[in-house]
Amino acid sequence: MTGMEYVYTVYEEKSFSAAAKKLFMTQPALSASVKKVESELGLPIFDRSHSPLRLTDAGRAYIEAAEKIFQIQKNLQRFVNDLAELESGNLVIGGTNFVTACFLPRLIKQFNERYPNIHISVIESSSAELFAGLKQGMIDLVIDSGECNTKEFESLTFFTDRIMLAVPKAFAPQNEPAFSRQEIIAGKHSQRNADRANLQEFQDVPFLLLGKGNDMYRRTMEIFREANVRPHVRLYLNQLMTAYHMATAGLGATFLTDTLIRMAAPNDTLDYYLLDHPLLEREIFIARPRSSYHPRALQAFWNSVRS
Repeated sequence: MTGMEYVYTVYEEKSFSAAAKKLFMTQPALSASVKKVESELGLPIFDRSHSPLRLTDAGRAYIEAAEKIFQIQKNLQRFVNDLAELESGNLVIGGTNFVTACFLPRLIKQFNERYPNIHISVIESSSAELFAGLKQGMIDLVIDSGECNTKEFESLTFFTDRIMLAVPKAFAPQNEPAFSRQEIIAGKHSQRNADRANLQEFQDVPFLLLGKGNDMYRRTMEIFREANVRPHVRLYLNQLMTAYHMATAGLGATFLTDTLIRMAAPNDTLDYYLLDHPLLEREIFIARPRSSYHPRALQAFWNSVRS
């Protein structure tokens, strides 16, 4: 490994001891390697007076340059591999828990049937962390349902979800039009004349909402605001599937996508309501960095999704 790689590992681990353990080397040897880089640079990279370690101003500039160099090296290696191996290679796909569970299996199966020699790795995380990984070159493609910075990334929409209000029967108002799971599977909620419910009729119902930083939180908060409803939030959660199971246990109402409702295990404890708001339709898309060069494995998966 190079001195730059040693420095970057210390930066990632925020500790010389943790970095040395990860690199299978002694801490004094790692410290000496980093000090050599700092001597060549002429300034310290790490502020050692803090725990965990902090970067100095020179250190931040060094790490930013290192990441650019690593990305250039990675792109060069990919280009060489493509020339030598054509359709073989590696592909790292990132997605949120819901998206990877509901959409990725079919996409990977379809892709592997055509390109069996391409090794695929899957990373599940939040949207913010996924796009950070995409920007840094740690992830090749992201499948998501939130917002995409079109200046940095190009996206391809391949599915549209409908978000519905799921309410335990014990909390369901009597006069609002509800759908059953079977009716959603049959697509009755997608008909143009499908009955809509009034969100104000649910303002006394306890809610289970996804937390800040989640695309669903942004959507639901805006919908509540426009309906002039202040929801009583019993729990903030991280995953749609968790919200579904909490709702089926009778803890409160939540917002679910029709895809999840169709794919979840049969359950008759919830009624589903269609609300009228443009934010309740969301696009599922695949995103990649805007670049003049994309590895063949990445381009092949992109084309597979497009088709």
